[in-house]
Amino acid sequence: MKNFKKYVNPILFVSSIMIINTVLWINRMKAAFLNNESIVTSVIGSILLMGFFLVFLLSTRMKWLVKLFGGLDGLYFWHRMLAIGTTALIFVHQVTSIYNFSSNQTTVFLLGGVGSAGELARNGFLFLVFFALIAKFLKYEHFRFIHRLLVIPYMISLYHGFYSSWVNLFSFDALSIWMISTSVIGLASSLYMLFIYQTSAFRFKGQIVEKTELNPSTFELKVKMNKPYLFKPGQFAFIKIKSPMISKAAHPFSISGQDENYIYFTIKSLGDFTEALKNTLIVPSKIRITTAYGNMTMSSTSKKQVWIGGGVGITPFLGHLRSTETFKTDTHLYYSVNYESEAVHLETLKNMPNIKENFRFTLFEASKQGFLSINNLEIDDDTIVSMCGPKPMVMSLKKQIQKQYPRVKIEFEAFSFTGTLVEDVLKKSKKIIRKLKPTN
Repeated sequence: MKNFKKYVNPILFVSSIMIINTVLWINRMKAAFLNNESIVTSVIGSILLMGFFLVFLLSTRMKWLVKLFGGLDGLYFWHRMLAIGTTALIFVHQVTSIYNFSSNQTTVFLLGGVGSAGELARNGFLFLVFFALIAKFLKYEHFRFIHRLLVIPYMISLYHGFYSSWVNLFSFDALSIWMISTSVIGLASSLYMLFIYQTSAFRFKGQIVEKTELNPSTFELKVKMNKPYLFKPGQFAFIKIKSPMISKAAHPFSISGQDENYIYFTIKSLGDFTEALKNTLIVPSKIRITTAYGNMTMSSTSKKQVWIGGGVGITPFLGHLRSTETFKTDTHLYYSVNYESEAVHLETLKNMPNIKENFRFTLFEASKQGFLSINNLEIDDDTIVSMCGPKPMVMSLKKQIQKQYPRVKIEFEAFSFTGTLVEDVLKKSKKIIRKLKPTN
């Protein structure tokens, strides 16, 4: 029940949009004395438009949306699920439309008519969503470019929806105002992400003044900000760097500390972008940063805390330890690495219990001790667990903890930049199948 709570606000928000839309369409079409087949076709088509309206709205990552959907990981999850669910609904709409096609439709010279516009939009969505499904196999820059093209089939589908409707959607009644408003917001959201976001969102400017190698695969950037940058320890931000040989695409990194007007990013070389940062970044270089995101702020609590960092997932916790905050309750940090040589700021972490009251630190070497499990953690029902690290590790520990201590609150940041849609769908499907299987 506790795990369901994080879905309540998103479900209420999405379902409210769909219910309002459905009621408006049914009332308007019944008033026009249209048959039930026409109503079903129109309602399904309008839900398609609502689905993509929400997909584009969520892509803006506005603060109120991030908060409503429980963080960026929740926002991205719903963004992906709405995209794939709405695309699947295209086939249902197509089947119902075959039996309800009206010959009195407005035609467009270039597209060959409203019907062909619908087919064009459908094919465009299917093509681009297919690439979203295989996003994990693409370079982020390629995925980002393909993602932007979704605005084209969306515009075509809006044209198709408005001009193939059995009722006049430009009559400025309740339905008309609703459809125009949501369409304008959806289109404005997509255009905002295309032309404005890259400038307006990255409004904090600074300069990378130092790059320090912490181990062969991990390095740290020291950034001097032009003006004070406000964030809570444990949060992350998207950055764009202006430097030769470095991609101009934005990437997210945890903020691992602050020193007056300087902030730090601790980064592990895991892909083309981070490899380029490690090997070819010229210092000094200009940098632009978004506002800080993330819920792993480990707010003040009377319960004891267990922090788990895996690999470079130690960075949110470094942000806390480098701050001036004090720990009022017992706080135990477990740092899991394959080998001790991979650990960053190890001496600082080992010395931190002497500096921070109520703080303990444990280094866990997987090569010697095996995978970190609940058996290695000091947890009871009066504990809050915060985790950051490789997704398999985080999800495995989450499952173990929830099974043994279902009342324990678990916080973690686990979003994927290009998405893990295939994995998400398969995992959800397997869970549903397991629940439906009869027990002997």
